[in-house]
Amino acid sequence: VKIYVYPADEQGCGLHRLIWPALTLVGRGHDITIVSPKARSNFLQGHMNNVGELVDVSIPQDADVIVMQRITHRHLATAIPIMRNKYGVAVVIDMDDDLASIDPRNPAFAAMHPKSGKHPDHSWHFAQQACDNATLVTVSTPSLLQRYARHGRGHVLFNCVPQRYLKMSHDDTSRVIGWGGSVHSHPGDLQTVGPAVSILCRELGQRFKMIGPSEGVKEALHLEEDPDATGPLDPQTEWPAGLNSLGIGIAPLATTIFNRSKSWLKPLEYAALGAPCGMSPSDDYAPLHKR
Repeated sequence: VKIYVYPADEQGCGLHRLIWPALTLVGRGHDITIVSPKARSNFLQGHMNNVGELVDVSIPQDADVIVMQRITHRHLATAIPIMRNKYGVAVVIDMDDDLASIDPRNPAFAAMHPKSGKHPDHSWHFAQQACDNATLVTVSTPSLLQRYARHGRGHVLFNCVPQRYLKMSHDDTSRVIGWGGSVHSHPGDLQTVGPAVSILCRELGQRFKMIGPSEGVKEALHLEEDPDATGPLDPQTEWPAGLNSLGIGIAPLATTIFNRSKSWLKPLEYAALGAPCGMSPSDDYAPLHKR
């Protein structure tokens, strides 16, 4: 079986959900080609008619299975039935977020909303259409299975972390509390901590550190000054070490429909590194807490 894997990016989403699993399978002898986003046009092309409608696609001739991620473009959604029905290729779509429930404060909201007009070729409606037409849908949580695999052709693939996380030594005496994330892409989440972190820093001498950008953190946590921050980190080479610099990690989630489908990845990363974690009691965080 020849499989082509098209990750949406080469950051956290693409790495955890498609690239690392594909590389693991390649190491076990499976015939898989990973197509980076920059090279996608060399392996997947659409053919339009004179009114701008997709009527055919060019795909690798030896493809048996095509795996794609977070499909939101209308032409890609249209291409899936063509791939399946005309060329007999199985199409797998992987989804790790409920795109139809993005917080309006999130920068991705305008890009995904069908009526925003900002990116008319992209929307969460096309994501649903792609999943409805796919051979199989894989998701990171049971809630997403209900959203994107309502036809019954779906499977939950829980997020995991690479084994190298388990081999990193951790300073268990560290008094640094921190969060891996960014306020702009997680609006409202950090605010659920309330004044707790501020009190720990002010009264007990704890130090707060952001693994990510510092913008908005001081205000969200009621801190007296801007916290230490790493800024954006490379997900492969820098992110694990950044998280490992924390004595205690936090994983706050606001109570929203979008967060109801968030996977346990954040607290799982802390746990794998040996850092205790304070986390919200969400549907997918709670089972990890019990383990």
